[in-house]
Amino acid sequence: MQGIRYPYFTPQRILKREMLESLRDYPRDVMEVFTEDLSDGIVCGLVPTVDREILTFSKGIVKHKGSLYVIHEPSVLSYGETETEVLIKLSFYDEIRDKDYETQFMEIEIDKNLSIRRNQLELGRFKLKKGAYLRQNYQDLYDFTTEYNTINVVNVLYAGCREATISIEILRYFAREALEVRPQNPMDLSFCLLCLNSKLVERQVIRNYIGYRLEEEFQELSNTQIHDKLVTILAKIKRESPGFKRRRPQAGLIRLD
Repeated sequence: MQGIRYPYFTPQRILKREMLESLRDYPRDVMEVFTEDLSDGIVCGLVPTVDREILTFSKGIVKHKGSLYVIHEPSVLSYGETETEVLIKLSFYDEIRDKDYETQFMEIEIDKNLSIRRNQLELGRFKLKKGAYLRQNYQDLYDFTTEYNTINVVNVLYAGCREATISIEILRYFAREALEVRPQNPMDLSFCLLCLNSKLVERQVIRNYIGYRLEEEFQELSNTQIHDKLVTILAKIKRESPGFKRRRPQAGLIRLD
């Protein structure tokens, strides 16, 4: 038999260690139940914001090696010209224990090493020209992978059901561009509405849509391949659709005899 215990803090009662432990463990236990089936990756938050020479990542929750980590405060990074591609990494360091706490330190850093170690997750990448600033206002779906001066989040892994998925922002850009031309294929319409109405689209759903739409064998795809194929599908949607042009109402004419 299982049960939930809530400690009482009342006058003349002894404060026991077990009572404090139950308060400590309950929020984490709830989070672990909700995220048990999620893969490693960003659960929520960690959204980048660019302000000239400052790059800020919002607070968020990450799952790494099956454990949840909450980043309580925004992380601020200084950046400068690189002329070569660099990665923004979230690094997890060894636990440090003292008499009162067990602490897991994490750090967001910019690294020229393009490989991801076992204790790291990618949060983005960029290549910045001299005298330029980063931007995150993408012009279209393809712009996510523009070589210079743009934060590329295509390779960032987001926690999905047992399998990491791609950023919902990429899918929303796809959906908005596609819907602008009134897609004729019902599959396109359904997928676009799903992207706009969801916080997460599972990787298998994306993979199946790509396979059906491009009439290809279902196969494993990297994030970069998913983005490339969505760009291809978007171009195909635009070719197939006549678009939608609103007609201007004609002003009524009054004839005077």
